[in-house]
Amino acid sequence: MSGDGGGGGGGGGATSSKPSLGFKVPDWYSSIWPEAKNIPDAWLTQGLSFDAKFPLGIVQPKNGPCGVLAAVQAVLISQCRKKENFSEKYKPSDEDLADAVVAILLQAAKGKEEKDDPIIVCTWSGKVGEAVNEIKCEKETQLKPLVFKNIKYFSGSGGCVLVVYSAALTRGVKQIKQDIISEGGETGSPLTIKAHNSWLCTSELISLLIRGKAGGNVGAFTLMGRPHNWGNMDLGVGLLTADEFKNGIVVCDALKSPKSPVWILHGGDHFTTLWSNEDLATSNDDNGDDEDKKEKELRSAHTYTFYHWNGLPPGGPRLSKITVKALNGIAPPAPKKRVESYFKPLPGEIESVVQAHPEDRKNKAGQYEKWRWEVMLAVDDPTVKGQERPKDMPKQPVFEQGPITSGEWRCRTCYADRFKTLYFKLNPAEATVCQGPCKLSRVEAGWSIWMEYDKLPPLQKAVLDRREAPKIKNILWTKFPGAEITWEEDKDFDGSPPSA
Repeated sequence: MSGDGGGGGGGGGATSSKPSLGFKVPDWYSSIWPEAKNIPDAWLTQGLSFDAKFPLGIVQPKNGPCGVLAAVQAVLISQCRKKENFSEKYKPSDEDLADAVVAILLQAAKGKEEKDDPIIVCTWSGKVGEAVNEIKCEKETQLKPLVFKNIKYFSGSGGCVLVVYSAALTRGVKQIKQDIISEGGETGSPLTIKAHNSWLCTSELISLLIRGKAGGNVGAFTLMGRPHNWGNMDLGVGLLTADEFKNGIVVCDALKSPKSPVWILHGGDHFTTLWSNEDLATSNDDNGDDEDKKEKELRSAHTYTFYHWNGLPPGGPRLSKITVKALNGIAPPAPKKRVESYFKPLPGEIESVVQAHPEDRKNKAGQYEKWRWEVMLAVDDPTVKGQERPKDMPKQPVFEQGPITSGEWRCRTCYADRFKTLYFKLNPAEATVCQGPCKLSRVEAGWSIWMEYDKLPPLQKAVLDRREAPKIKNILWTKFPGAEITWEEDKDFDGSPPSA
């Protein structure tokens, strides 16, 4: 993701020369694809047809168009969940798919400079992946009949490509270029990139499909640090991303709290879909007598049921039922300005978590909350830079170095300089002087200590959760901080967690 977003599809460079691919290549081809080559089979064989076993899921045999599939599925679910007979077993009709495509195109037509331009519906004029018919729709009332008449093109092979073409041409190449630049994207970037030998979706493409504007900044701030949010979110679809816990990118409020409880999940290199059949509270705040009664009831309900779809092997095709016990409610709105996330630790605070105890990792595989952890305490080091923690921020617990322990020991002084010296060895148990570069006595140098997970402060527990917990938990924690998250085990996937 470009701008303040992250991996899984930043902008690529523009292509200049017009390719020769065995058919008349349109001028807009390089605005969508990363190379002047034929479209990969992963896209050409991918239709927008739903799974027989899990009717709401779109199966994705090959890596590439996951973002498009997740966006179309999310828009469809956002619309269909309003129906009385909707559930995770709901079987979408051709009309439902047409409604989703129509909604995407109408959204793309909003807010562009050339307001009188027609909406464009693309179909294959011959071989899938080559020339297309660009059907102009002058009146909004004509759009649904036109899309429904041609729904076989969208549900069939290459249907995911036609959705992209239709949305891009409806928005207009010139407008898309302006959209991309407006949110920090590279001038001339296409809507897909090449990575891992595949053509992948960018955040700009996801944005085009769910809000009608190809701006790729999913964060709550611009590159200059000003507040940023997504407008025109009438389709009711949000996005949660692994970049929030990996890179500290705070997702903007419109994506984190959409109008419908439907999200695209960005795991870093893959997009999946999450939704709830229930309504969720939109805030933790109690607004007293002025608060909507339904909102008050929703806020008091701490347990929610979600369904997560991943259509790509090896983690799918899989529909997972996930239970979220939101003990701390939902995440608050994004701050008005960037918040410093690193503060210089005080002496005695835990400076870093080094590793899990090897025996625990081996004998209690996957149960990181039952492991012992090696931690390094901070000392007063003037070479370590960082702001002082604000006075209104809770203080971190302080621990004692304690008596000299038995067994091998890690030098605190050498550990602090490990990236300069590349020295990572432990000292023998009998060593009273560090054998590493510092050559200090053990008492002078200091050493790491071992602590059980339960005794670690919340800050260090959060670090380990990000490091060890399944990615699906970490992504959901960005919306439901500290929630208890469980799922029904699936024997077809050997009891493994839902894959994001």
